[in-house]
Amino acid sequence: MTRLAGKVALVTQAGSGIGAAVARRLAAEGACVVISHKDDADSASRLVADIIWRGGCAMAVQGDVAFWPDVRRLFEETAATFGRLDILVNDARSAAEWTGDDRRRDEINLFGAMLMCQEAIRLFGNDGGAIINLTSLARCELAPQAVPEMAIDALTLGLARALGGRNIRVHAIAPGVFGPQEPAEIDVLDGDARSRQFVALPRHTSPDAVARLAADLACGNGCAPLMAAS
Repeated sequence: MTRLAGKVALVTQAGSGIGAAVARRLAAEGACVVISHKDDADSASRLVADIIWRGGCAMAVQGDVAFWPDVRRLFEETAATFGRLDILVNDARSAAEWTGDDRRRDEINLFGAMLMCQEAIRLFGNDGGAIINLTSLARCELAPQAVPEMAIDALTLGLARALGGRNIRVHAIAPGVFGPQEPAEIDVLDGDARSRQFVALPRHTSPDAVARLAADLACGNGCAPLMAAS
C-alpha cells in the first residue's frame, strides 16, 4: 500500500488508542507520520520504533494541543524535519475524560482543534491537503457532553466551505463505543462541497476500522471501501 507515498501526516494524541491505529495505517500507506503526544513519551517512542521496524517513517513530538506555544512547535518541528504537511488527523477528543468544569473541557476540545487546523492550513502547500477531525457520537445526544462535538462539526463544515477552492478537504469522524459485544457505528461528516452530509456506518467498530476510514479520507477516496466491508 503506497497511496500516501511522499505525503506527511501529523496525528495528535497518537501514543495509543485510535490515534496510534491511525498513525500505523497512514505509515503503512506510505506517509511519513509525526506522532504528537501530550505526556505519553514511552508509548509514542514504542510506536515510532514499531513503524520504523516495519519499514515506515515516523517521529514523535511532545505537545499539548490546547497550549499555543506547543502547537506552534509541533508544526515547526514537522516543517524542519519533512519540509511539508499534507494531512492532519486531529483528535478533538483529548479532554473526553475531563473531570473538572464542563465548560473548561469544552473550551480545551474546541480551542485545541481550532489551533491545530489553523496551523495545518498555514503549512499545506499548493497541492492542498486533508484535515480529519476525530470526535465522538456524543454529539448525537441532547446532553452537555455533546456541545464540543457539535461545535467541532460546525468548525469542520465552516472550514470545508471556506477552503474547498484551495483543494483542502475537511472531514470529521465520530466513532461509537468500542467493544467485542457492542454493535457501534461510525459517523462521517463529509465536508466536501458537493455533499455536506453525515454517513452512518453500522458495524462492530474498532480503532483499526476508524484508521482505515481515515486513510481513505486522507487519500480523497471517501468512505466507500469501509462501507463495503463486512
